[in-house]
Amino acid sequence: MDNIFSARLVLRKIDEKDLALISDWSQLESAYGSFLSAEHFSLEDCRVKYKSNYFWNDKSKTYIIELKDKQPLGTIHYWVNRDNDNLVVVSLKIIEALMRGKGYGTEAQKCLIKHLFENNFNYHKIEMYTDIDNIPEQRCLKKLGFTFIDSVMYDDMDKKRVGNLYRLTLQEFAGMALYKYYDEYK
Repeated sequence: MDNIFSARLVLRKIDEKDLALISDWSQLESAYGSFLSAEHFSLEDCRVKYKSNYFWNDKSKTYIIELKDKQPLGTIHYWVNRDNDNLVVVSLKIIEALMRGKGYGTEAQKCLIKHLFENNFNYHKIEMYTDIDNIPEQRCLKKLGFTFIDSVMYDDMDKKRVGNLYRLTLQEFAGMALYKYYDEYK
């Protein structure tokens, strides 16, 4: 599915016309804050990635998060774990600091989670990693039903970081009223 809709948002497949935006966003230190390292993709890097299906393939999809008025807010990306086809990992970026804390990231994650678990992809677990100091995202993940699994060390653009791993299973998802009674179009 190229587009996923929620009450305020559209998650849409990256298009060739978005490559300059993706490149610009990858250069903005403020888009990454203190929790991530900037990727620094040139426009040519983005073109190569687009043509090689890096942003959209059978195992990985990156969506632009937009308000219904078409204002782009960031990206949400998921990929299938290379060792377990029933496990997907999700990553979220709301680019503008002023747009954070307004529930857009929560709404985008909730919408994508429903899509992944309800559309017969045969996924049984969703995992998300968050910097150990990213308390707002940790609260969000708990609200979305994720369980803290472990603290882990990881490399982020040659920088060592400590993060928390959270997981939501299909069984946990199925029992949560948050998702069962969530109408994404209200």
